[in-house]
Amino acid sequence: MHIERLRLKDVGPFDDVTIDLAKGTDRQLADVYLLTGPNGTGKSTILYALASVIAGNVAELGRDLLVDRMRTRRGMAALYADDATSLAAVLNDFTAENELSAVGPFGGPTLPLNHRTGALTHLDSGGGWSRYSESAAQFLTQPVDARPKFDWAAFAYAGVRSVSDVQITSIQEPKQSPFDDSLSFVHTADTGQLANWIASQNFRRLKAKEAGHADRAEQLARTIRDIESVVAQIVDDPDFGFVITDEDDDVRVRWKGVVVRLGLLPDGLKSIVSWIADLLMRLDRIPWQDATPVLQRSFLLLLDEVDIHLHPAWQRKVLPLVQRMFPNAQIIASTHSPFVVTSVDDAQIITLKLRGRASVVDSVTAPQIGHSYTAVLRSIFGIDSEFDIDTEARLERFHAARQRLLAGDASARLDVDRLADELARRSEELREVVGLELGQLHRQLNRRAAP
Repeated sequence: MHIERLRLKDVGPFDDVTIDLAKGTDRQLADVYLLTGPNGTGKSTILYALASVIAGNVAELGRDLLVDRMRTRRGMAALYADDATSLAAVLNDFTAENELSAVGPFGGPTLPLNHRTGALTHLDSGGGWSRYSESAAQFLTQPVDARPKFDWAAFAYAGVRSVSDVQITSIQEPKQSPFDDSLSFVHTADTGQLANWIASQNFRRLKAKEAGHADRAEQLARTIRDIESVVAQIVDDPDFGFVITDEDDDVRVRWKGVVVRLGLLPDGLKSIVSWIADLLMRLDRIPWQDATPVLQRSFLLLLDEVDIHLHPAWQRKVLPLVQRMFPNAQIIASTHSPFVVTSVDDAQIITLKLRGRASVVDSVTAPQIGHSYTAVLRSIFGIDSEFDIDTEARLERFHAARQRLLAGDASARLDVDRLADELARRSEELREVVGLELGQLHRQLNRRAAP
């Protein structure tokens, strides 16, 4: 399933905005939508609203982050899917007048009440999406053979460094549901559960191998290898991998040729490992309706600035690898990084801006792959300067002094020379820029002085 449209009304900085999420054209790549814009334009609010509407305020899936962002009694968040399913969340005390507009958010038929939880009322048109949160919440309450099967799932992660040391005293299957906190953003990744799952997979693989079940042993090893492979490509370390020795059952990591504890990894690597490994673990543990390989599964992935702790070299690699790894996923991510924006193909760049006090969609642009970082900073992020603020201010004063000199103000010569000297001392690049401009200035002055 695929979210085609989102509407937010009186939520966060949005008065009333509808965002279309058209499918990509390359079926070998996940559909990617990048949310950009200044702080305060509602990038995270969009992600929180999507998570809230899908989760239906089911506590097991994560704490609701939408209700506190609803500004008035008319507040509403709604989505429309490609199976004609509509879901909406409104405040419990919305008025009868508001009901007419809230329950038919996209101009279609009104949406019947599904349930009320906390401060929110949830409405939906029926279909698989409306049952998703209820089915996910029932995972642990049902006998194993009676648990609902899934053909789609949703996950949300934020750019947090949530990997720490875990001491494993006994190997056992994770007891938590694969849906626990899956839409919570900051609590989604659980190091303890991840380490136990890796140790358990390794133990089961060894048992299957010992019993002569080679195919089963390979199946158990595959998901771990997938995690190791994508992380290794991002961090440019082909030997990256999880390590379990015969000394204990603790999970460690081979990083740059050295085996270290999880808690000693660099912050950027912790961030990558935490959400990528957690995502693959959850996908592996969910009871699916069929035998489709894990990497081919259909799911929604919400990413709130997961690039925040990453070096630019790694920022350039994360989404392209994930986009290729999960071709049937829908990925909606917020970012402030031009390195991320220029990295993905077949993506939509949704730029938000403030118009007065309200946030609006300023533009929806095509993939920026092949564009320079300077061009993207200018066109997507609205930053025209190539230098820091202080240097830019000195350049502006230099240009103003140059214009005064060309206009006949001889006293401006001292300012031109002084500012040119200050700028030239800052870097070789500025020395060349100022030198070229001084050369041009001298030619213009000489032509004017010529008889």
